[in-house]
Amino acid sequence: MSGDDETRSSLIDRVRLGDDTESWKEFVELYEPLLERYIRGLGMPDSDVSDVVQEVFIRLLRSLPTFKIDRLRARFRTWLWKITRNAVTDLVRRRQRRARFEDEWASEVALSEELGEEPDEEWLLEHRRRILEFGMLKAQGAVEPRTWQCFAQHLLGSRPAAEVADGLGLSANAVYVNSSRVLDRLRVLCREFDEELGDS
Repeated sequence: MSGDDETRSSLIDRVRLGDDTESWKEFVELYEPLLERYIRGLGMPDSDVSDVVQEVFIRLLRSLPTFKIDRLRARFRTWLWKITRNAVTDLVRRRQRRARFEDEWASEVALSEELGEEPDEEWLLEHRRRILEFGMLKAQGAVEPRTWQCFAQHLLGSRPAAEVADGLGLSANAVYVNSSRVLDRLRVLCREFDEELGDS
């Protein structure tokens, strides 16, 4: 097994053990914003979003110990999406008995429980966005502030290397090197937290 394969699934592997509090905390930190945005995007009222997110994590706690990572197909994000859609579907169905309004909403959203269905584009977009956000947060914390500024101003801000160098008291070459170093670190972190980010 390559080092990248070990890193790529390390967080999920640690969480599956069920006795690693820090790993579970990091897992929640990574996925909670993704779940909240996606569920809200389906049209769920804000008052229900946190309930659905909590239900997803409860289901994950029950299911993760038996979840097997398919390193060839890398299906964790699809599996998580199905759990999320099912949690939303179940909530809507429970409330259909009390209000016709939810019944119409569920039909509009066309929630599906088909096991063979692939995630929708909104899920994939939010998944990639959250992975990138989380990776950038981790990368920034792993390098010196001036190194991060080279990356943020030159690559993210599209400022010329010479201009960034003047402002930071560095050479243009140092800006290129530091930017490249952060970008490489970011790619490693994104691979760790997203099985298929390279496909995007």
